[in-house]
This record gives sequence, structure tokens and C-alpha cells, in this order.
Amino acid sequence: MAFIETNMKYLIDLSGMIDLETFHEYVSKKLDFPAYYGQNFDAFWDCLTDMDSNSKIRVEGLSDLRKNLPDAYDKLKKCIDDYREEYGQIEFMLFEDSPSGEGLINNV
Repeated sequence: MAFIETNMKYLIDLSGMIDLETFHEYVSKKLDFPAYYGQNFDAFWDCLTDMDSNSKIRVEGLSDLRKNLPDAYDKLKKCIDDYREEYGQIEFMLFEDSPSGEGLINNV
């Protein structure tokens, strides 16, 4: 059973992300992951595949994530790429920069 409402739109701006703990806390909050989210990429995958298939996720600030947390960047991209290949239902929009200005670097 999906735990997120139908046709939800999400914005995740990863600019300014400097540690993995903050990454998982931020992403789980922004995507409304359940309280049992395990703060790792296996749990990210599990929660992602439980999301409503009509969701739209806009991910910004990927260049900052790649620079500051290259391992997290690789794992996030792999999850997204694998999801697209296996399920293909959630729409992902990926941006290297941060056109929304919502990132942590702008909120300090």
C-alpha cells in the first residue's frame, strides 16, 4: 500500500548538502517517508518503490551533491536509474543547479 497521496509533487534541493546524515533526514522529510525509514540507500529504495506511482520528484543541486558527497550522489543516481528501468512510473526531473533556490546553502 502506498503511503503518499496520489499525484504528489516533490522538490528536493540538495545544494549545500555536506553530510550523509543530513541528506537522509532531509530527503525522508521532503518525500514524506515513514518514521521507520532506515536512513540508508536500501531503505531509500524501499520507500521509493512504495511511493504513489503518479508522483513527480524534482531533484536539484546535483552538482553540489556530487562535489560534497560523491558516494551519496552515485547511490542516489543508481536508485533513480534503477527505478526508471524497473518501474518507470514516478517522474523524475533532475537538475545540476538549483533554480528554485530552496537548498540548504540558501537557508543558512
